[in-house]
Amino acid sequence: MLTIEEFLRLSNRLREYYGKQIKNRFAEYTFSPNEISILILLQNNNSITTSTQLRVVLGVSKALVSRSVTSLEQKGIVLVKPDPNDKRISHIELTENAIPVLEKISIEIEKINQVLFKDIPTKDIQCMIDTMNKMNKKIEGVH
Repeated sequence: MLTIEEFLRLSNRLREYYGKQIKNRFAEYTFSPNEISILILLQNNNSITTSTQLRVVLGVSKALVSRSVTSLEQKGIVLVKPDPNDKRISHIELTENAIPVLEKISIEIEKINQVLFKDIPTKDIQCMIDTMNKMNKKIEGVH
């Protein structure tokens, strides 16, 4: 039986694979795989807005997230804003400059998906999606 640890390890390996593949296809940019992962997470998850959330989801160190966010901010891709109610918290937002980058990333993700899912029957992919949705509903029901 697949344990949660194995599932999370596989999820992180897939995330790292996507990050490295996209980085290799983005010669004109100087994004690290972690920066790419952060951009993808920020684009696809409106509830993730802090470095702590990124660190937990990505399973990486606080220092790596901090360096990556600082680099993305210096490139004008994200904006870091202090929380108005809690000065210890800062929120990370994508800027307009992120739009063309994210569009290119989406195109590359589609190409990677075509390779990864090539020999996997559609019914198996749908089963995986259904299972993930069921797990998500259980998680949402717990909170």
